[in-house]
Amino acid sequence: MRKIALIAFLLASIGVQAAEDTRGAKIYQLLEAQGIQATFDEQMRLREEHSKRSVQIMIDETVKRLKPNASFKKKFNQAAEELFASLQPPWTTDEVTTIWANIYGNKFSDEELDQLVAFYTSPVARKETVAGRASLMEFSQYLANQYEPYQRRAIQQYAEKMQSLGKECRCKK
Repeated sequence: MRKIALIAFLLASIGVQAAEDTRGAKIYQLLEAQGIQATFDEQMRLREEHSKRSVQIMIDETVKRLKPNASFKKKFNQAAEELFASLQPPWTTDEVTTIWANIYGNKFSDEELDQLVAFYTSPVARKETVAGRASLMEFSQYLANQYEPYQRRAIQQYAEKMQSLGKECRCKK
């Protein structure tokens, strides 16, 4: 009797695992059709570019205010490179996609996943996905370009404030 129960349990476990594998495959098929991983790749690339620009603006302002010699300018640049490296996220696009798949996929039944896959693999949905990604990239670039003057001004004001505080402080060097 125990053997029969054990065999039934194992078969049920295998069936559950197979269903989960099929469900997972459906979720990834849907994400692929939606262009999610490509979108995450692009977002991470844009975030990296933004971080790089931000750090460069900070170092430019620092060098402009302090007017260091070549040796210290090199040290400031090295510090900026270290800051940029430390701003990089600890996860990959694949890891982000897996997290998204788990969160997003749990919102739909298997039947709904089938319907979504059918829709997103249709010609009109493929066109929408391509247009949506292209529009999102264009929109993100537009916002980044519009934001840059505000960012530069804020960093410049910060640098001026730090310089003023440094004079007030009469901090030891």
